[in-house]
Amino acid sequence: MKGAPQLALSAVDQATGSPQASRYFVGVFTVESWREFKRHGGRVMGFNEKKAAAAARLRPGDRILCYLSKVSAFVGFMEVTGLAQFDTTPIWSDGLYPVRLPVRVVAEVALFNAVPIRSLSERLSFMRGLNGGAGWTIYVRSSPRSWSAADGEAVVSELLARHVTSPAEQDSLTEVPTTAPVASQSRQIRFQENTRVGRVISKTEKLARLEQPEVIGSYDTALSFNKVTGHSVNVPIATTCRPTAVCLKTCYFATGAPSWSNALRHQTKVLNSLKSDPLAFAERVAMEYDQLGLSFLRWNGGGDLFEESVAAINYLGRKRPDIILWVVTRIPEWAAKIEDLPNVFIHFSLDKSSLARQKQFLRSVPRSSQYFFSYQCEPGEVPEIKQLEHVSVLFFDNYDPTCDLRQFPAEIICPLNERTQISGTCEQCRRCFDGTAVRNGRAVKRLLKKR
Repeated sequence: MKGAPQLALSAVDQATGSPQASRYFVGVFTVESWREFKRHGGRVMGFNEKKAAAAARLRPGDRILCYLSKVSAFVGFMEVTGLAQFDTTPIWSDGLYPVRLPVRVVAEVALFNAVPIRSLSERLSFMRGLNGGAGWTIYVRSSPRSWSAADGEAVVSELLARHVTSPAEQDSLTEVPTTAPVASQSRQIRFQENTRVGRVISKTEKLARLEQPEVIGSYDTALSFNKVTGHSVNVPIATTCRPTAVCLKTCYFATGAPSWSNALRHQTKVLNSLKSDPLAFAERVAMEYDQLGLSFLRWNGGGDLFEESVAAINYLGRKRPDIILWVVTRIPEWAAKIEDLPNVFIHFSLDKSSLARQKQFLRSVPRSSQYFFSYQCEPGEVPEIKQLEHVSVLFFDNYDPTCDLRQFPAEIICPLNERTQISGTCEQCRRCFDGTAVRNGRAVKRLLKKR
């Protein structure tokens, strides 16, 4: 496997000359059009009619850097194998692109391992000294755009360093297999509409009746953002959650911006994308994680686990051990199916009406050892010490303590309970996804037993 990139590159060099002699161009794809390109054999690149003259200038042996727009990353490079022709055979779903250029993929990386263009900012001539500015985007807005040999070689070098497949292995990356069967729509749980959760469920159901189901598109984002917890994967409460009595009164995700119609539509797109192809969704998440330069990701900023989301988490956790996943859940049987991965932390949320779920989770024999429990107080509640025996993180309603916090072990007090400015708290604290909460749960149990 390690020798494949060198073999692939040598084959090109023998046919087209040394790397220094190659001309480089950028070919712009969306994630979806790249998948379609691969599904149709990866041998034809298309352009619209306005690009006919530009495409005609490409010659056999020229190299095309395969750039994914929106996620701003390179996924491979190709060699031109013939001259551009006009052809109206349908290939792509978002346009005809009748100017067709014969190509062959020399080497590529899996989508979850694509090379973010920002990671090359010190090596690409047009990005140096921009200090985070967007002036460089003109070089990747359209294709085929000519690049300097030095810039092209910088991209190729990084691609070859990232587990690049040989041509013989490329077919295995054409489609992402689905390991979990596509499930039918989750059972929608009925609650009185005068509760926070009930109102959101009713609103979600109404949108579903009025609108056609959609998945995340080329120019959508898979991730959402919250000023406290950072970026997250959000899915609808209506079809994934199993709310407790305390949830019905206090669910933060059922009020404010997450409950607005556009947010509900986006959550539903995420759900549909996960159900239709969980592994492809995981790869999309990996690319956005890299593009944003994240150091952790919360899974279930809103909503909860289901079969396909567990498949996506396990896949992403295995394939990208550098991506830190903080998985928040209240569903024992799905939490128990998450694999034991050092970069995946299971945050099981409890309250006084759902303490039995802690035992259900443990009876399910969790595959992972990287789990901990939190406790959410309802309005006005002062939790009993005995209820916190297994708890690593304690939250008061609206982060507003109703008692002297010194009566509880300091290790379990979430910093949100003690701050007036809460933006960025989770990124600063990190205990829920750096292993501290996992270790604290065991230590606090021993401490409370001594009291």
